[in-house]
Parts: sequence; structure tokens; C-alpha cells
Amino acid sequence: MKKLGIGTLAGVLALSMAACGSSGSAGGSGGEGYPDDDINMTVTYAAGGPTDISGRAIAAAFEKQLDTSVVVQNVEGASGSVGSAEVARAKPDGYNIGMTTTSAVSRVPLIEDVGFTLEDVAPIGVVTQGAGVLLVGVDSPYESIDDLVKAAKDKPGEIKIGAAGAQTPQAVEIERWQSEYDVPVQLVPFQGDAPAVTALLGGNVDAVVPAYTESVQAHHEAGKIRPLAVMGSERVPFLPDTPTFAESGFEDLIYGVSTFILIAPAGTPDDVIATLEDALEKAVQDEATYEALSGEIMVPEEFIGSEELTKKMNEEIAVLEPVLKDLFG
Repeated sequence: MKKLGIGTLAGVLALSMAACGSSGSAGGSGGEGYPDDDINMTVTYAAGGPTDISGRAIAAAFEKQLDTSVVVQNVEGASGSVGSAEVARAKPDGYNIGMTTTSAVSRVPLIEDVGFTLEDVAPIGVVTQGAGVLLVGVDSPYESIDDLVKAAKDKPGEIKIGAAGAQTPQAVEIERWQSEYDVPVQLVPFQGDAPAVTALLGGNVDAVVPAYTESVQAHHEAGKIRPLAVMGSERVPFLPDTPTFAESGFEDLIYGVSTFILIAPAGTPDDVIATLEDALEKAVQDEATYEALSGEIMVPEEFIGSEELTKKMNEEIAVLEPVLKDLFG
């Protein structure tokens, strides 16, 4: 993965989704004339957050590349599923797209009835990704993840770990840490990473698992927090000495990654998906977009387009579906 600026992957998705999600049916006006009208982009989280910032950067890039206007609106709620449902129900003509997360379109529909399933959306590609990082305050007695695990087992339920919500990728991995590896910590959900980190700095929780954004990095560089472990499958370039959960003996805990993606309604024509995918690949490689995304997290070193993203979502949800249903009913 290539770091962006720092100044800052979910029913099982059918194998036919790629074909269904980009099949040339239903009301599209693809072809050589696309686009010949404004494109509507629904951002499925609140203004000012990483999804919003990423979406608006991509919208600006699309306006230049596709020579059209991209109208951005924020439709937040239910961990991103309200806005994602709006995209899923929209006309599949190439003029309705969404900036969301893999969790919102894959994990949440498994836990709650949100009016759509994975089969109702067509993935276009990955914009940015951010692995969660297990952090403690600089004055914490826990110098390593092993120290924290020992404390949790010595004092079951007393070690509090903050996360940005109860169903985020990072929160789910903490729940799995408890149920699959018998690490009896207490998950404390917050309304975002920022208040979770504030609670850590205020001594109200023992650790947090945010994505390593610009603001988190600032606290790290100021000597206020200390990273203990990374929640993805690999170490991250900006924390090369910080081990992963898997390296620390928790081999299956590799899904604590927030993945910000672009989607369209299922049924959007093949050629339109291909046009948007190409535009997205160029956007994340464009210097101006790179700068606009500065402060967000990372962009994969190799672009992850529609087909590969669909495959990755399949693999992840095949593992997590029974876990999610067990944890959340």
C-alpha cells in the first residue's frame, strides 16, 4: 500500500454479482455518449468524515475526467446503510453512484434489515483503505499487546476498548478477539474515531482501535499515544515496527480494515461501470486528488477495481457472516 499524504476490506455475495451488477440491462444510457448529464454521488456518512472527504475528492476528479458535473449529497445513518440503500434503489443508468464502505453494503445487511442486499449494488473500485490500530495512552502501563492481553485475563471485563461504533470492522474484530480467543475486554462504542481517541486521552478507556488518520498521527507524533498492534493482514508502512494482531498470535483477526469504495446500482451497464472504474483508477493516481485525499489513510499500491473488489468482499463475508450472525443475531 502507498500512504496518502499522512499529513491520512460483509448473505454471501453471489459469484454472479459482477455480471449482475454491471450487466447491460435496465435503463442505462451507456455507450459513446456517456456521460451526457450530471452524475449524482451519494456519500453515505456525515460531512467532514473520511468517506465525505474521499467522495468529494473523487467527484472533483470525475468532473475533470468525464467533463460533467458531479452533484454530491450526504445521506447518513445506520452505519452507512441508509445512503447505500438509496443508491441500490436508484435507476441503474450510470448517473447514480455512491461513496460508501464495504461494511455498509456487506456487513450491515447481514445484521439488520436495511432494505437491500449485496446483490443490489455493483462495486466500482476502492478509493482508500485504513487498517485499525490498537492504541493506548503514552502513560499506559501496557507496553505491548501481550501486556494488554495479560491484564484483560487477570481482570476479565475491566479493560475498556473504544471503537467508532459497535459494528465497524474494528469493533467486530474486538468482539471476535473476545469470543474466539478468550480475551475478555469490554467494547465501548463511540460516535466516531475522534470521540474514542478523546476518551482515551481523558483516561476513560484503556485502549482504542481507530484508523490511523492524520489527527491520530498528530497525537502519536506529539507523544500522547502508543500503537500496540495493527488490525490488517500486514504491517503498515507508516508503523513498520508495530506488529499485526495475526503476528501476535491472533491469526484470524485480519479484517479490522475500513475500506472506502465507490458503488453503483446493480444493473448499471457494463460499459458504464468500465468507464467509471477507469476514471476512478486515474483519479486515485492523479496528483491533485492525491493532495485532496491527504489526511485520509491509504490507497492500495495496485488499484482494486470492480472484479477484484467483488472477490475480496466475497472472501471476507464468507468468513464473517457466521460470526456476525452469532454476535449480533
